[in-house]
Amino acid sequence: MSVASPDTGQTRYAFRGSEILVRIDTQAPGGMAQFDSTDAPLPEPAEILHLGAQACAESFPPQFDPPDGWVWTPFRSVIGSMAQPSWHQVAKALALLNWRAATRYCGRCGAPNGDKPDELARWCPACGAISYPRISPAVLAVVRRDDKILLARNAMNKTGMWSILAGFVEPGETLEACVRREVLEEVSVEVDVHGYLGSQPWPFPDQLMIGMHATWRSGELAPDGVEIAEAGWFGSDDHPPLPMHGSLSRALIDAVFADISGAGIRR
Repeated sequence: MSVASPDTGQTRYAFRGSEILVRIDTQAPGGMAQFDSTDAPLPEPAEILHLGAQACAESFPPQFDPPDGWVWTPFRSVIGSMAQPSWHQVAKALALLNWRAATRYCGRCGAPNGDKPDELARWCPACGAISYPRISPAVLAVVRRDDKILLARNAMNKTGMWSILAGFVEPGETLEACVRREVLEEVSVEVDVHGYLGSQPWPFPDQLMIGMHATWRSGELAPDGVEIAEAGWFGSDDHPPLPMHGSLSRALIDAVFADISGAGIRR
C-alpha cells in the first residue's frame, strides 16, 4: 500500500465514510450502473491508497457533495449488484480506509502515526509501536434441525429481516466453540458443529464472516431478549424476510434451502 496523488491509469473507487460514489444511469437496473469513479470529475482526495498497480481507493470528507450525475450511496446497499471480484476489491479498499481512520494516532503513546515503508502497517515514530490492519473473525451459524433451518431476528433490526445467528470469535476460542457458545447464549439450544462452509470479507468496519455448519442436539428455542428478539425453525417455503443477496448469510441460507429441497449439494 502507498499513499500518493491520484493516478489516472488506475481504476479508482471513491468513498465518503462508508458510502461509495456511484454513477446514476436511469437505464440500468436500480438506476446505478458504475461503481468505480475512474472518469468522475473529482478534486484532490483527502487520502488515496493504492491497491496494487491496477486500483486505488480515494477518501473524501463528509461535507463533499457528489459531482453531477453521481451519488453517494451506502456500500452495503450495492453489494448484491457487484460481481464478486469487484466486490472483494472494493471491500478491501473500504476496510483499509476504515483502518487508517482508526489508527491516525498510536494506541500505545498517543503520538501521530506514520506509515511503515516496507509493509502494510502503521508505525509510530515516537515509540516504535507497529499496528497492522485489524481483521475481526465472526461466525455465521447455519443450524439445521431435520428439514428446517434456524433463523432469528436481531433486536436492533427494525426492517423485519431474519438471518442465521452470528457472533465474534473470542480470544482463545476455536470457530467450533464460538458457534456452540453463540447459539447457546442467544437461543438456549445446544448444537453439534460439523465444519466450515465459506467466508466473506465484510468491511463494516473490519469483519471476516465465516460460515459454519451445525445441527440441533438438544433444547428448545428461547431467545435471550437482548440480542435476539425472535427465533424459529423454518423451511424453504415458510420463512420470514431474508438478508440481501450478495451477503454470505443469504448465500448460506439459499444453499441449505436448496439442499433441503434436494436441488443442491448435500454438505
